[in-house]
Amino acid sequence: MARRALIVGTGVADRIAAGLPGWEIERTPGAESLDLVVWADYPAAACTPRRLTDLSLAEWDEACDRPLRAVIDLARETHEALAANSGTFVVLVPLMASAGGAEYTALASLGEGIRLLAKSLAKTWGADGITAHSITLDPHAFLAAQDAAGIAADNALHDPPLGRVPDDTDDIAPIIEWLASGTAAPLVGSSLVVDGGLWMPG
Repeated sequence: MARRALIVGTGVADRIAAGLPGWEIERTPGAESLDLVVWADYPAAACTPRRLTDLSLAEWDEACDRPLRAVIDLARETHEALAANSGTFVVLVPLMASAGGAEYTALASLGEGIRLLAKSLAKTWGADGITAHSITLDPHAFLAAQDAAGIAADNALHDPPLGRVPDDTDDIAPIIEWLASGTAAPLVGSSLVVDGGLWMPG
């Protein structure tokens, strides 16, 4: 029987879904049982460079507060379905959440908020058999190419050692699939940085 994943978001989320062959992919909540939930629903308002002081309260709400509440609501809504299959909850996080990014305060705040949410879920949902993780990705996974290049240049310590950044479909999706497997069960609440070695946090 095919395993069932709920993938929320577009762009990088679509590429992750393409890298899970053999899975039954849901795009909206409602399934009675789930093996995996992946959240990467970053709004355009968060992925557009804006100085914090130029954002109105309504624009900040659109870029950060509202999507953070949405992932909290998603966790609440999918808890029972994940518990039914001892499932895994994964959030994808932009590098700016850990390293910062000029003019991306909303995106960095949102990313760090959901990273800490995943760690908290891991602590509280472990008794229900659910694991939760975050995966930090290179800015190219979330931003327009020209914007991502500038952020990568600002934050990267060097060129990627393997000569490329990971591909969402071919490289990141298999890691997510592994996190949802029994083999990864001892890994709880992890914050994995999968950027090809651009930024090696100590």
